Amino acid sequence: MKFGADYYPEQWTPNDWKEDLRIMKDMGLSVVRLAEFSWALVEPKEGLFDFSFWDKILDLVGKFGMQAILGTPTATFPPWLAQKYPEVMQIRDGITRTIGTRRQACFSSPKFKKAAEKLVTEMARALGRHPALISWQIDNEIGHEGSDIDHSPTSLISFRSWLKKKYKTLKVLNETWGSVFWGIVFDDWDQIPIPGPHVSANFNPSMIQDFYRFHSDTVVDFVRMQAQILRKLSPGRMLTTNLYPSPFLPVIDMAELFRNLDYVSWDNYPTWGDQQEPFPHPFVSVMHQYNRGLKNRSFTVMEQISGFQGHEVLGYLPAPGQTQLWMKQAITQGADQILFFRYRTARYGQEQLCYGILDHDKELTERYFELQKGIAEILPYAEDFASEPFPAEVAVLHDIDNARNFKHQPVSSGLKFSPVPFAQVGYDLEMATWFAGLNILNVNTHFLPAAEADFFKYKILVLPLYSMVDEATVKKLEEYVSAGGTLVLGYRSGAKDKNGWMLDSPIPGPFRKMAGINVRKFEAVGEKPVKFRFRVLPGTCSKICEILEPETAEVWATYTDGKKFYKGKPVITHNRFGKGSVVYVGASLHPISFMLLYRRILRNAGVGFSFYGPNVERVLRNGKEKNYEIYLNHSGKNVFAGWRRLKPFEVRIIPRRKS
Repeated sequence: MKFGADYYPEQWTPNDWKEDLRIMKDMGLSVVRLAEFSWALVEPKEGLFDFSFWDKILDLVGKFGMQAILGTPTATFPPWLAQKYPEVMQIRDGITRTIGTRRQACFSSPKFKKAAEKLVTEMARALGRHPALISWQIDNEIGHEGSDIDHSPTSLISFRSWLKKKYKTLKVLNETWGSVFWGIVFDDWDQIPIPGPHVSANFNPSMIQDFYRFHSDTVVDFVRMQAQILRKLSPGRMLTTNLYPSPFLPVIDMAELFRNLDYVSWDNYPTWGDQQEPFPHPFVSVMHQYNRGLKNRSFTVMEQISGFQGHEVLGYLPAPGQTQLWMKQAITQGADQILFFRYRTARYGQEQLCYGILDHDKELTERYFELQKGIAEILPYAEDFASEPFPAEVAVLHDIDNARNFKHQPVSSGLKFSPVPFAQVGYDLEMATWFAGLNILNVNTHFLPAAEADFFKYKILVLPLYSMVDEATVKKLEEYVSAGGTLVLGYRSGAKDKNGWMLDSPIPGPFRKMAGINVRKFEAVGEKPVKFRFRVLPGTCSKICEILEPETAEVWATYTDGKKFYKGKPVITHNRFGKGSVVYVGASLHPISFMLLYRRILRNAGVGFSFYGPNVERVLRNGKEKNYEIYLNHSGKNVFAGWRRLKPFEVRIIPRRKS
């Protein structure tokens, strides 16, 4: 278990460096992340490289007995690059990115890729074997702030080349996209446009899906290029990159991207900007489990909130004890390395309001002592369990093609959510809601890519929003259920194939026999609540309401809303299939209703659960020496977890003998 901080010595004076490292080490930190925004520093003019600054800093880090993670500084580039090669600039939604911000790069640009390749090569040659260096972070938050999509002419040229490679002929492309619709049949590759901003009707859904896949492949190739250089010139150092909330904000297939890397990192900010309260704790847990699940192993939090954050505006100030709680939650959910963002708050630049461990001065803050105490408290336990596998009998499954599909065709306005203009994260929010019902019942739960998961390790699989189906995955699920597993399917299951064509069978398509139902009618209700009933217990749902037609399934819940013509019709069913069963949920349930449903499913499958109120999270971890029962109070008040009284923001770790 390691703790560290994100450090920017280039933003301070040489008189600060030794004192800074001493302060960090006294706090209990042993790792610093460096250099991820330093391209202009190391290559001030094209081809003129100077890494002496970072060599000196690495020497100093080593003298303090600390270690370093170096970032390849390709997330932003020096003005000379854009001035000499304007085609390196990205265009998003009609706006050309410019020098002065970050993540400006067109990943399709040969000039940018060549410049980045040269930079990473020279950096690895100069610093890659330094004894203080333990790891590389490739780029920084790659694809964030809308930089995953590029509508530039350079991107269009590359998109057409990608399509040629994939389809070989325009005949195959037209057939796959269904281009005959509206008569948009291409007979020249140069006729294919960028599916970007439009006045009215959108582009072909199959075309948009390919445009997203093209961008994902382009970013994956960019990371792979850097990884190959670093493995050759900096042997023995681990490779990662840092992701960010929310899981499916970018169109990038992160599971594919991390095949080229050694471990997953992400940036954990439970509150940001003008939020008036933090994200609910289950939503933070699902982010941890998403990142843990990409490689199904322990992960790093490369930027763990240590103050409160924002660029232009600020909001919620974490209460005393809450920052250390979030750190401990990360470790409990699978992190084995925590780096705090940032060591000291910047006095100038765009992140003056991103408060770190220290403020703009060097006086030790309450946050410093809180985190120092929190590290000392959890370290003896974390050393035992943090790098061990995270046990779970339940998994929620996600799918990148479906995430992309619901960005441009959400079906219901209730599945549209754009907190900022470049984001459509309705899929993310819905997936988190399905996960949250299990988390609030304190069930250890994995969150995994459907195509990667070993289904037979779990008693229960939950598969929401699986509209675009993969035949191989459906077959594996059929084998899983037949052998005794429990599958929970969500609404819109089995509607499309992976080319984006609606199947010529009613929902749930290939799941029809397994689920024992048929769906020919549904209503998109947005956020408007619709009433239904579990036995005698009332519930509410929204977004999409399917009218289920049982064939072999038994009814578990029916609509009771007097305003709806489908009052009395089934909304949730249960079907026996082989030795297992399938629960089909024909609507988006509100959180309490999800909890009621999961209680029944968990009991039937023999999976234990508990409920200690909306603010208590219990997690079970297995260590090398002992097992652990961990209670986290996410409330600023005293609460009870059974007979245990938890103080505000307390984390209680109870060691158990290994059975």
